[in-house]
Amino acid sequence: MHSGSMSRPDGDTLPRLFAFAGERRSLWALAVLTLVSGAAMLPAMGTMSDHGASVVAFEFAGSVGRSHEILTEWGSAGKAAAWWQLALDTPFLIGYGFLLAGACVVVAHRAERAGRFGLQWTATRIAWLGPLAAAADLLQNISLGLILAGHETQPWPGVAAVCGVITLALITIGAVFVLVGLLRTRASA
Repeated sequence: MHSGSMSRPDGDTLPRLFAFAGERRSLWALAVLTLVSGAAMLPAMGTMSDHGASVVAFEFAGSVGRSHEILTEWGSAGKAAAWWQLALDTPFLIGYGFLLAGACVVVAHRAERAGRFGLQWTATRIAWLGPLAAAADLLQNISLGLILAGHETQPWPGVAAVCGVITLALITIGAVFVLVGLLRTRASA
């Protein structure tokens, strides 16, 4: 992989951080970060579910009433677990955000070698979806933290729910693109 910024067919460049994320060692490190932090969240998520509602229910509550209901069901043990989950979600979102960007850089390099410049062009744009998904996830976490801290008012439950939809959509689009891109460029690996 290249260590500098990657030039696109239209003359634009990707940030050096994306190129770095697309290097083999970086991809492995980001995958490990994502898996370890994701696994570390599981006990907190289990505690929340055991006390009434899943983290997903909290993230997508959308209304003040439902958020309050979840916090009441959780009690102090569920709220403490929610704080831990939010803290551990930060390295998780950094990991998956840049892992997705790095995987798109790999697709772009393979597409360039294969002479598939349209696919390369698309990969350089789709690479932004990983960091954008991570940013939406972080905004969701901030909103959830505010709710946990006692700000059980709108817009926070609504912001959290909208950011959850955005995060899932961007990750899904990016992951599907990477899988299809890797299959379409497998001869250039």
